[in-house]
Amino acid sequence: MENLDDFLKETKFCDFSDKSIQNLAEEIAKNCRNDRDFAVNAFYWVRDNILYRVGLWRRTASQTLEEKEGTCTNKANLLVALLRWKKIPAGYGVMKVKGQDYMGIVVIPMLKSNIAKTSTHIFVCINISGKWISIDPSADKQLSDSIGYFNEPAQLVDWDGDGDAMEKINPDHIIKNNFPIASIDEIMQKKPRNAKGVILRVGNLYIKFLRDVKPRIQSIKELELLFKNWLKKNYFFYFLMFKITYFLKKLNETVS
Repeated sequence: MENLDDFLKETKFCDFSDKSIQNLAEEIAKNCRNDRDFAVNAFYWVRDNILYRVGLWRRTASQTLEEKEGTCTNKANLLVALLRWKKIPAGYGVMKVKGQDYMGIVVIPMLKSNIAKTSTHIFVCINISGKWISIDPSADKQLSDSIGYFNEPAQLVDWDGDGDAMEKINPDHIIKNNFPIASIDEIMQKKPRNAKGVILRVGNLYIKFLRDVKPRIQSIKELELLFKNWLKKNYFFYFLMFKITYFLKKLNETVS
């Protein structure tokens, strides 16, 4: 049996005593009748006002709020901070997934090999009326509207405050799923393995491309070609650096 007090504590990364977190929580709470209303409104605020990105998860909740962008980990952490400020027990779900597969077919071949074979996906667990509910605010509406029609895990997640609301991740791509967990500070302190440098920058430019261009595609090959042309035209330096990095990686794999 979990000790609910552990799911109300502040941690290094879940810094809900920060004034910016408190101000946002107070603003959200203005039109809420009860804790369930607050939880639903906080879910939607984080889902759509913090744009999804990859990498760079070593951020406190207040830093995520300031940057207005975050990974699944960052977005979950910010939502937990808001809930804990309101004295609503909240924690995390830690899902081990097949990194190259779980995000769906939107991961084009030129980027897929740079993703770890095993990744961690973080979501939120909230205790309402004595039961744990799992909710996932990862994909913002802008991104979902762009790619949800062809990529099932990115379809928009809605939540009415009653029952689980999770991304449509293929069960075959889930290795392990642990929840609820009171703190993920240990996970957030870890240094990134693959999510750094040119590869990370190009990965987030790809997400920008998906948001801005809103591609209507017929195949993944077509999507990859569209992105290459967009990257070359708008960010030639990163297009060139990525090609060099990709070539050197393949060369190293061949020699090894």
